[in-house]
Amino acid sequence: MTYTKLPITKIQVSDANPRKAFDEDSILGLAQSIKTDGLLQNLIVGKAKGKKKLHPIICGERRFRAISHLVENGDLPKDYEVTVESKDDLDADTALRIATMENIQRQDLTPLEEAQALTKLVQDGEKLDDIVAQTGLSAHTVRRRLVLMQLSETVKECLETGEITLSQAEALSIGTFEEQERCLNMAKSGYWDAEDIKDRILGDLPTLSMAIFERELYTGEYTTDLLGEDDSTYFNDAEQFFELQKQAAEELVESYREKVDWVEFVEGYFSAWQYGRAEEGETGGVIVSLSASGAVEVHEGLIKTKADEGTANSLKVKPKATYPTPLRRYMAMHKSIAVQSALIENPRVAKQLAVANKLYRFKNHDCLSYFEQEETTSPALAIINEQAKALLAHFGHDSEDATWRDLGYLFNYDLEDAYKAVKDLSDDVLESLLVTLDALEFGQLFCDQLDTYEGSIFNQVAQDLRVDMRNYWRPDEAFLKRRNKVQLQQIVTEAGCFQKFGNVAGYKKKELVTSMSKHFQHVLTLESPSEDELKATFWIPEAMAFPAIDPDVKQVEQDETLDDTAEDFKEAA
Repeated sequence: MTYTKLPITKIQVSDANPRKAFDEDSILGLAQSIKTDGLLQNLIVGKAKGKKKLHPIICGERRFRAISHLVENGDLPKDYEVTVESKDDLDADTALRIATMENIQRQDLTPLEEAQALTKLVQDGEKLDDIVAQTGLSAHTVRRRLVLMQLSETVKECLETGEITLSQAEALSIGTFEEQERCLNMAKSGYWDAEDIKDRILGDLPTLSMAIFERELYTGEYTTDLLGEDDSTYFNDAEQFFELQKQAAEELVESYREKVDWVEFVEGYFSAWQYGRAEEGETGGVIVSLSASGAVEVHEGLIKTKADEGTANSLKVKPKATYPTPLRRYMAMHKSIAVQSALIENPRVAKQLAVANKLYRFKNHDCLSYFEQEETTSPALAIINEQAKALLAHFGHDSEDATWRDLGYLFNYDLEDAYKAVKDLSDDVLESLLVTLDALEFGQLFCDQLDTYEGSIFNQVAQDLRVDMRNYWRPDEAFLKRRNKVQLQQIVTEAGCFQKFGNVAGYKKKELVTSMSKHFQHVLTLESPSEDELKATFWIPEAMAFPAIDPDVKQVEQDETLDDTAEDFKEAA
């Protein structure tokens, strides 16, 4: 390890740097940091090359660019000397490996740049365990990055520019270049996510345009549209198609045997990252690949690299399954619709499934969580918790402290256990569970707003049930303390409390809130309430009605009416 100082003019960037994209804003930020605090980490450079004897950067191009920016702006002299660690004894491959490891560890690379860097490491014979240990990436992440090398140049460009996401790009990598291009526009538009892309590439039956065998060999039926185009005519017998396609691909391999240096047949993914490209004038080898969708591709002009066989095998995608995706989909559809039909004929089991699904996916309305943390309560909550305790008893839970949450989340994320647990319950209990869980998920949709729309499902249900909030709520401290003194005076007047509280001027707000809350509770206990006390008994704010009445909107409407009346007077005059 040798440290020395070099004029910045004697240092140059290296074309071998895995990272190609640089964020200009981050470079400017780094420049400011270096200007203030100096260079805190030295550059690593290689042996001087060329007539000008320039040292290529192995690690630290961002720092070099930041220093260059300071030199260009006159913040540093043109012959500014940079402290570097010189590694004159490194060959090109080792220098690239160090640069790659440093960039990946710093997470400076884009996913595609990581893929290109990792490809070079694999091709140079690095073992997977060493790559994992030195980069800090898991084997799974390495595999996910390498599949990006299967992308067409157009798709790679869209990934780099952010027109598609990384997950979309990974999904596209399972298809041929032609399939990728066909799916690209839908991915860019945002209509298809990764799962949609996979379904499109793997989920369809193979098309007539894919076949490289003689069509007469196929004895099954076709599905076609009215035009009968090759790319919209499908082989119904996918299994026969794959057998004929594989046989034809193997024959294609034999036809290359005498023409090229080597030829191989690959069933499944073609690992583009494993091979290099032959130089101009060289023949190279050929890979004939049969993709998971059934398409055959021929990859010519390849050379085998130093890629470790164990590493290559570890990183390869699993071989094609016995049942290809189209056939699995076909069987699943038939089985599913058969079970649906049987459920319709057996409503008892259908109800068990409905209850199990409800227990599995239960999501309480926010009102229930609200009363766990707020200072206010409701008699409705006691009714709900009593019902929850009664239902929990059927599952062997007899705790006196049990609440709705214990029932709702008893089997959360465990559908199989939920289904097993409800199979022995009576029809009445199943019905009660279904109704209760449905009820606990229901409530006002946007709780930060007043639901003033009479036609909302919430207000329709409340009106059908004839819900009167006076049976479930009284003005309590939690409500009253959120009103200002002017508003409290208005409540005193409307609720017949003027004789008791007067104009409230003599009260401090906290004292007034407590007294008013006690009064609203007290009038409920009276056997012969006065006329004013009856007003307090029945008073609720207009926002507690179904639908809610918004006094602000009402005031605006009144103001508009007054304005219209004034205009009418003006016109009449």
